[in-house]
Amino acid sequence: MKRGEFLVKGVLLACSGACALSACSSSDDGGGTTNPPGNGGGPTTVSVNLSSLADIGDQVTSSGVLFFRIGEGNTSADFVATEAVCPHQGGQLVWVEDEGYIECQLHFSRYEEDGDVIRGPQGESGTTRSLRVYSTSISGGSITATVS
Repeated sequence: MKRGEFLVKGVLLACSGACALSACSSSDDGGGTTNPPGNGGGPTTVSVNLSSLADIGDQVTSSGVLFFRIGEGNTSADFVATEAVCPHQGGQLVWVEDEGYIECQLHFSRYEEDGDVIRGPQGESGTTRSLRVYSTSISGGSITATVS
């Protein structure tokens, strides 16, 4: 192999490895980017089936939105929809029903269900901001969050 071919193949290999690693970090499970969904061209909606949120405390992440049930009924007030990744460094957020807060699984920042910060990142420098909380509506068997 000639030196030029070696360099080109090495760069391509390194780039494809970096791209593959970044692709692995993005998923509908809340990992990846710290930006909420939306394309900047107006509101975007994200919907999930109500059957996936049957019991108080149930949660599901879809398209960068964390949905969780806080009440027994089937009105918008019985659900919360927030961004699914921590604004500090992009860790996955989960609803901790027993304690009544949202927690980052990376540095354990905690947030109230209205998005206010309870506690910043632990064991890590930096701060965090309040979470974006999205309005919800229910139609048929789905709950929809409007992401602005």
